[in-house]
Amino acid sequence: MHLHVPDRWVRDGVSPRVAAERIVSFMDESGIDVGVLLPVAPYVPNDYVYRVVSYEPSRLIGFASVVPNPADVAMGELRRAVEDLGLRGLKLHPWMQGFCLLHPHVVRVVSGAGELGIPVVIHALRGDLSSLYFRSVGEHRIPTPDRMEDYDLLPALAPKTTIIYAHMGGLFGFREFMAIAAGHPNVYLDTSYSLVSIVEEIGAQRLSVYIKHLGVDKLVFGSDHIIGLTPGQLSARRQIEIVKSLPGLSAAEKEQILPDNAKRILGINQQPHA
Repeated sequence: MHLHVPDRWVRDGVSPRVAAERIVSFMDESGIDVGVLLPVAPYVPNDYVYRVVSYEPSRLIGFASVVPNPADVAMGELRRAVEDLGLRGLKLHPWMQGFCLLHPHVVRVVSGAGELGIPVVIHALRGDLSSLYFRSVGEHRIPTPDRMEDYDLLPALAPKTTIIYAHMGGLFGFREFMAIAAGHPNVYLDTSYSLVSIVEEIGAQRLSVYIKHLGVDKLVFGSDHIIGLTPGQLSARRQIEIVKSLPGLSAAEKEQILPDNAKRILGINQQPHA
């Protein structure tokens, strides 16, 4: 549920066909059957994602991204991306796009996504140690207020929208984000990156206890892998192995986290790639 088209590919003029080939090759090496591509506007255009996905429609699902302020412009582009391009969700990133979660324009866009019947993935990483690996390439990061209560209130303001908080809130916020997910029927967490830091800090056994209390139906697997940038210790393959080895979870529960919950949210019945 969380792969990226690197924005440098857009800047360097990498063709959508080549981008699709690179991503699928990475997926094959990592044991990933189907990947959801998340752009961040304005750095990766929705049309580029559409063209990438069009070369591998059985393996890749594309999400859209819009800068959510002003809302009327954002909703026009989001509607085009969904209705004309067939993109299946929305990605928002407060740090990179420079907005506050509870700005009225942002709430309107998140609510509008629900009206279009698509989920919204929102970056939610609170000081996770994995972010230290990428400080040197944080040229897009824009300081914005980051209050926990905003993440808790947004799903109440957009109750018809499925909201997925990426990274589980990070090493220093995952407990609070699990509480938020438990308190809102429309909130889910994706496991990307933070899974590694959390297991290293508190151990797989304790994380499994948290997951059991929250409910495995609230988690979707994501890697946030950026080809050519993500270090080996945070690789998609390692994150998959962590989920598969979590103690105290049955094989069926692990399957819920890895493919089943994402398939339910996206409304697909995708068979594994042969």
